[in-house]
Amino acid sequence: MQNQYEDTRANLDKRTARMRHADWFKKGIDQIRASYKDVARPQLHHAALDRPVQVFARIRPMLKHEVARGEYTTISCVGENIAAVHNCLMKPDMIHKYIETHAHEFTRVFDENTPTSTVYETVAAPLAQHVLSGGESVCMMYGQTGSGKTHTMTGFLSDMGRDLMSSSSSIQMTAIELVGSKCVDLLHERKKVLICESEEDQTIHLVHSSSEVATTPDELIALFHEAVSHRATESTQANTVSSRSHLIVFLRLVGSDPSCQGGQMVLLDLAGSERKEDQFTNDKQRQQETIETNMSHLALKQCLLAQAQGGHVPYRNSALTRILKNSLWSTQKPCKAAIVVTASPIPADTEHTLSSLIHARRMVEADPVIHQDTLQIVESEAKPMKLFKSLSHTEVQEWLGTVEKGELTVYADNIKPAITGAAMLRLPAARLTQLCNGNAAHAKLLHHAIKDTVSKENEEKAREREMRRMNQAKK
Repeated sequence: MQNQYEDTRANLDKRTARMRHADWFKKGIDQIRASYKDVARPQLHHAALDRPVQVFARIRPMLKHEVARGEYTTISCVGENIAAVHNCLMKPDMIHKYIETHAHEFTRVFDENTPTSTVYETVAAPLAQHVLSGGESVCMMYGQTGSGKTHTMTGFLSDMGRDLMSSSSSIQMTAIELVGSKCVDLLHERKKVLICESEEDQTIHLVHSSSEVATTPDELIALFHEAVSHRATESTQANTVSSRSHLIVFLRLVGSDPSCQGGQMVLLDLAGSERKEDQFTNDKQRQQETIETNMSHLALKQCLLAQAQGGHVPYRNSALTRILKNSLWSTQKPCKAAIVVTASPIPADTEHTLSSLIHARRMVEADPVIHQDTLQIVESEAKPMKLFKSLSHTEVQEWLGTVEKGELTVYADNIKPAITGAAMLRLPAARLTQLCNGNAAHAKLLHHAIKDTVSKENEEKAREREMRRMNQAKK
């Protein structure tokens, strides 16, 4: 059975080690978190609050299948402004362990227990008020596929519709998708949209784009879901259905209140910025789209950083930044923006979480400060991992929940007291099928999972023996 953590060889070792030695790493993370109670909570610098674009971080909760397979959280929120990522690592000898903690400062950090309504009130409600005064606002979602970008944006819509319609009778929605450098209309049969710039005032026009009008928050949400349903998706290692495009939704106020005229909210759901190995494909068109998507992320970062530093904004460098020009860098109306970087808390995603956080900060900070600390794991104080053959019947039941994202958990009650880890190793195929209530396919998965677990244990024991031999030779 293919290892669910398989990636590159180097990452395979990291991710597998984080799960094999979860008890040690969780104990170390608990120790780090306990130390935060004695530290004065940092306050955000006034200079950060004065930036034209504010950056927020939201940590999603673990999903049910992640809990079932034994994942744990590797992100801590310290006060209201710090997200600390605990990178669980092995030393070169693959025996000794340590945790590198990277602390990032944001305008505000929202932990996994924070409801979307609270995130909205802090992040997007001020943007909505700016729109109601006739301004342009942009709310951007950035992060790894599956980290909660679209979920957060969808959650904002109900409250946003309520706030915007408090002074406007209706909202005119335009929804477009940017795949590489190709722009299509999501509300009109994916019709091609042209990005044109006026020579007179450098205003950007989306030629051939259509719009629909919503008169209630429910109608607005229905239109949004219609647009999302037409978005191009493709399976990746990160998600079964993963968007490979940018989603840009324009919400323009339509009503009689003159103070609201011209006000517009732009919601931007950026394409998932995946690991490099997640982007390898034999499809040349997909490769080109991935290159263009990454270049658009870079162009957006360059433009936002130039804005923060008061320099020239090179918005013509990509299709994405040209589309956003009217709303982020208009010379005719005041503009306001916020970025929400979403992050996955599980150890398998640590590398990408670190990348997402630093790239989001670099959109508004040329040289962001990252505080790093290292904790050496003292193995004698932690509970070592037991071999499969040593598992009790209750531990076998728990192990069953880690197989195939918890798919076999339904058979846990079939593991009776006499069925220990050692007993499981001796069970014939027919008995495994019986344990799975006659489901031959699940019995086969169970058989391969047992073999895979024992094989990994043998590999680790062999590696440790080799490391001890090498250490003895050095002496």
